[in-house]
Amino acid sequence: MAGQSSSRQECAAICTPGLEAVCEAELKALGVRARTVSAGVVEFKATTRQLYAATLWLRTASRVLVRIAKFRATDFNYLETRCRELDWHRWLPAGHLPDFRVTSRRSRLFHTDAVAERMAKVALGGLDREDFRADAPHQSFVVRVDHDLFVVSVDAAGVPLNQRGWRTELGVAPLRTTMAAGLLLASGWDGTTPLVDPFCGSGTIAIEAALLGRGLPPGGDRDFAFAHWADFEPGTWASVMGEVGARMRPSLDVTIEAADRDEAAVAITRANAERAGVVGDLDLAVRVVSHLPGRDDLGLVATNPPYGKRVGDGDLTALYRRFGAVLRERRPGWELSMVAADQKLAREVDGRLKPLGGYGHGGIRVQMYHRSASATADGELSPPTSASPMPLDLELPGSGPEPESKS
Repeated sequence: MAGQSSSRQECAAICTPGLEAVCEAELKALGVRARTVSAGVVEFKATTRQLYAATLWLRTASRVLVRIAKFRATDFNYLETRCRELDWHRWLPAGHLPDFRVTSRRSRLFHTDAVAERMAKVALGGLDREDFRADAPHQSFVVRVDHDLFVVSVDAAGVPLNQRGWRTELGVAPLRTTMAAGLLLASGWDGTTPLVDPFCGSGTIAIEAALLGRGLPPGGDRDFAFAHWADFEPGTWASVMGEVGARMRPSLDVTIEAADRDEAAVAITRANAERAGVVGDLDLAVRVVSHLPGRDDLGLVATNPPYGKRVGDGDLTALYRRFGAVLRERRPGWELSMVAADQKLAREVDGRLKPLGGYGHGGIRVQMYHRSASATADGELSPPTSASPMPLDLELPGSGPEPESKS
C-alpha cells in the first residue's frame, strides 16, 4: 500500500447479521460505497485512508477484512503452492504468529483445521510456533472456502472491534457493544437531544451514546493490526487521527441518563464510563423504572429491558406494561428505541413500535423496535390493549427486585 493511498482494495466489514444496513450507512458516511453480500458481510472498496478510517470509526462492525487472494484448490499440495505465491511478510510482521479462521462449504478440502495448519506452515516460512515467545502477538487471517474457491483475507483490526477497551466489567447477559451502537444509529440519534436508558445494566447503551454524541471513536486509542504491516503509511494514519480532534466535542450539551435498580450495575456503569472517558457525560442513578423523573422536552428512550429467558424466569408482562405507562406519563414527547425478544412484550410498552431489524444475541432471536416523534405527534401514545393501565408506582407482587437488565 505504500505510496498508493488512492488505489482501492477489496474489503469487507463483518457485523452481526441484522446490522448490515446500519453498517452500510456508516460506510456511506465515510464516503465509501458498500453493499451487503451475505448475512453479516458488507463488502466495499477502499483506499488506504478509507480503510484506516473505517477500522477506526465503524461502530457496528466486529472486523474489517482486506482481501489478499482468491484461488481454487482441490488438494493440499496445490493449496500450499498457491499460498507460497503470497507475500506473507507484507501482513505478518516479524515475531507475529498467524491465526487462520477457516470455514469450508461443499469443498474437497473440508477439514478446516488441516487447511489452517497448512496455510500457517507456509506463512511461517519454515519456522515452528515453538520458535516464538509464549506472548507473541498474533495476526488474524480469515479464509472462506466455497466449492473449492478460496478467498483469503487479512484482519485489519486485530482484536475484534466489538471488544471495546473500556468494557472490562459486565453485568448479567450484557448487550454487545455493536448492537447498542446499531440501536442508536438506526434510531437516528445524533447527540443533539437528551437520552435515557432506564435499564442500563453495565452501561453499554449509555456509554456508546456518549461516545457517539461526542464524536469519539468507539474503541478509543486502541492499537490496530494494520499499524504493524510492512506497508503501513504513518502519514496517512496521522491524517486520519487528526480528524478525531476536529470531530470531537469536549462535552455534551444534553443529558444522558443511565439508571438501574441494581446498585452493583450502576457501579459497573460508572467504572466502564470512567475507562471510556465519558463518565462526566452521564447522569447515573440507582432507581426502579417507576421512579423515572418527568420531563416535558424531547429526547430518546433507548434501552434493552430484561428478556426473561436468561435473566429471571418470571412473567415480564407487568414490568413491560408498567414501563410503557411510565413513559406515557413521564416522557410523553420522547421517542423510544428498544431491544426485545418478544413482540407481544414490546407491544405492552407501546403499540406503535415498529421493527428496525432483528439479530441473534446469545442464542436468542431479538428485534430492535422504534417509535418516532411523528408517531407521538399523531396523538396519544398507544397503550397496551390487553389490560387497563397500571399505577406507576406499582411493584411486581411477590417478585422481589426486577430482573437485572442486560445493557
